Amino acid sequence: MRKILAISILCFSLLTATAQNFTNIEKINEGWDKKTITGVKDGSILSLATAFNKVWPTRPTTDLLKNPVSNDGEGDYEIIVDSPNGYVSAFELGDDGESFSACVWKRNNGHRLFAYVFQRMHGLSISQIILFYDYDPAKATLTPERNELTNFASSFTTDYHPLTYQLPQKGKDVVVNEYFMNWYCSIAHNYKWDGMNLKFSDVKIDKFDQMRRMYSDDFDEFEDSDFTKFMLYDFDDDNNPEVWLSSQNEEYQAIYSIVAGEVQMLSATYFKTNFSFYENGICTSGGCGTGCFYTQGVMLNESKVTRTCEEFQSYNFETDGIDVSYTIDGQEVSVEEGEKMFKSLGNSIEITPKFRAIK
Repeated sequence: MRKILAISILCFSLLTATAQNFTNIEKINEGWDKKTITGVKDGSILSLATAFNKVWPTRPTTDLLKNPVSNDGEGDYEIIVDSPNGYVSAFELGDDGESFSACVWKRNNGHRLFAYVFQRMHGLSISQIILFYDYDPAKATLTPERNELTNFASSFTTDYHPLTYQLPQKGKDVVVNEYFMNWYCSIAHNYKWDGMNLKFSDVKIDKFDQMRRMYSDDFDEFEDSDFTKFMLYDFDDDNNPEVWLSSQNEEYQAIYSIVAGEVQMLSATYFKTNFSFYENGICTSGGCGTGCFYTQGVMLNESKVTRTCEEFQSYNFETDGIDVSYTIDGQEVSVEEGEKMFKSLGNSIEITPKFRAIK
């Protein structure tokens, strides 16, 4: 009886030790690129995943390798093992848990490129890392390798807007998604395989192009503006950034919000106008004819326009002076009311756009 009890305690201890030996996402992120993995059996996806897991053991990878058979969503994981295409994944079902995916490409020099994505999810909060290794069949090693994808810089500065890396089960391209508007929309950065590495190809703003076309019928000047650059900026600090688009020469620019699938143009400029930014809104200023200058302001709250105001300054040839008039929400108001409205925009702020190319 004592012998059986001792064996039971030993087995429990080994199980506990194994569970405690799983590596978390922070440890992998800190040390993966400093450690070459040796003794790799061959270049198949399961052999590469096994070699990686011996050095950086994770729970989903360990569970998949115990029984590498697709269960099509049954059980705790949705498991895919596609050895012919060099792809495996185990996604834990539910709102909480850890998942991984991995794939391999054949390189022109006889080596292979191995990619591993590890994910931790808690509700709508998600953390992911992507790692790359060069597999050398002569040395049986996996050598850490940084590239354009591992050096990808997010448009956002907080964890509120996650990145996800989509490895290919079919095809060879990788997609990096940046989510915003509470996951309603994403910016997809596409990286194409060139035989040796993954190179940046183009950007697509999911669900945005078609919505902008529907909305922009009233803005004919932007139909042929050829927006080629974008950036995200949270103008009203509501954690839902607006989309700022620009033509290549930056003569045409437009700022849009997306709320519950609806696009609204907040402000726009063309070659005769320019933006100015304030604590509580955005202004566009420019000429409106001979001797005329106007400023149009919008006040923002939760990515929506709450008030609009306009100031018109025109030269009066009879008095040789400047006439000033104001409107608020399309209705003409007194100079006093108009000036008060513009003051409510707050202090001016400086924003230097850092655009990214849309190819």
